[in-house]
Amino acid sequence: MNKPIFSFVPGVQRRSVLLAGAALAAAPVLRAQTPAKVIRIGSPDLGTAGKPFPGGSVTAVLHANRWLEEEFAPDGIKVEWSFFRGAGPAVHEALSAKQLDVVALADLASVIGRARGLPTRLIAASGRGSNSYLATAPGVSVKTVADLKGKRVTVLKGTAYQRPFDNLLASAGLTEKDVKLINMDWPSSKAALVAGQIDATFGGPDLFLLQPKGVGIALSTKGLGPAYTIQSGLLATQDFLSGQPQLAQRLVSQMVRAAHWASQEGNREALIQLFADRSGSPEVAFREELAGERLASRFSPLLDEGLIASYQGVLNDGLKHGLLRQGFDVPTWFEPGLVQQAVKTLKLDNQWPETDASGKLKGKA
Repeated sequence: MNKPIFSFVPGVQRRSVLLAGAALAAAPVLRAQTPAKVIRIGSPDLGTAGKPFPGGSVTAVLHANRWLEEEFAPDGIKVEWSFFRGAGPAVHEALSAKQLDVVALADLASVIGRARGLPTRLIAASGRGSNSYLATAPGVSVKTVADLKGKRVTVLKGTAYQRPFDNLLASAGLTEKDVKLINMDWPSSKAALVAGQIDATFGGPDLFLLQPKGVGIALSTKGLGPAYTIQSGLLATQDFLSGQPQLAQRLVSQMVRAAHWASQEGNREALIQLFADRSGSPEVAFREELAGERLASRFSPLLDEGLIASYQGVLNDGLKHGLLRQGFDVPTWFEPGLVQQAVKTLKLDNQWPETDASGKLKGKA
């Protein structure tokens, strides 16, 4: 992998980040604060062949380079990563049990957790506009969404893929009741698909891994618009933000560092290789996913109007499709100050243009 094109200046930038983080909390809280001994990070496991992988996002860059471990080791603080095969629902259980401080989740799972009362705040974006794919079992022909009627299809419910799948069905006048929908985790879905026990499964680019086994990629959400894409982000518990504001700021600064590296077009091949090596999926999966995409747009960490609008759309669709029972105030859920401070400290003010509520770059027609 190429070396990062900038690095922290020991002491100077760290002190700046610490001071910025201190400003986030009231003085009485800071006086009583004791630095944590461990920072517990959770993520769905999107890898294959036993390789833990937090998905093709900025979080994967952060995890692969061990930049958090490098940042906190001098303070004797351990960074503990946990990967959950049960995806969003399993991460929610761990959050409810107060076993995690920070989680990397895609949009629907994040929204479902917040709507159910989990005390989280969204502190950084890790990926925007990810696509989904429908893979079919050997010998099964699906050419249009309408062809899914009556088919045995697996989707892991409560994950980000459920929303674009339901929106795809709706585009053909269908609902989940019109297919034989099976709730199944990703490893089990892949095995069932290859064995012909189901007709199709809906998920991420890792499904390209199954093509040599006769599996077809029948449909893609690529180019269909915001209602069919997935956003992902980093969330922190309110306890962690309130109790460890300096650590939260330093963590987000490393996230922004990773976003900067991932956003460089000169790192495209290295990024694809990193995703493939860490996930166990073929390069073609990530090459296809990122084809035609501007990396700075895909991996911007900013919590801007465009991202807020995307999550509002997820909430609205969740209510419409019956995936949520109640809503919440989406804009107040976002905590943009940490990313803003990191961007300022790392002198990356012009790296990522902000998007407006329509998703367009600000200042452009």
